[in-house]
Amino acid sequence: MTTTLVGTGQDPRTTIGSVNLAEFFLTFASAAVFAGLVEEGPWPTVAGLVVGGLFAAPFAALLTRRLNTKALLMLVGTVISGVSIYNLHRALG
Repeated sequence: MTTTLVGTGQDPRTTIGSVNLAEFFLTFASAAVFAGLVEEGPWPTVAGLVVGGLFAAPFAALLTRRLNTKALLMLVGTVISGVSIYNLHRALG
């Protein structure tokens, strides 16, 4: 979603911040529902997601301040491609 919004000309700082904020609340809500449906509490996993989000959001804001839009798009595309290749390699190997 982030690459689509930035690619259509939206401000990268606003877009990345808004998407990160929305993902945080979505993850928190999903984890809360999951915790309610599972007998044992998955709170270490939830805590890991929250802590990860707390560190990722300022890092993303710092990157958007330092890099121009084209560099950000290239970085996001490279990361997505790398993760996809890694997952494909794991699935097939």
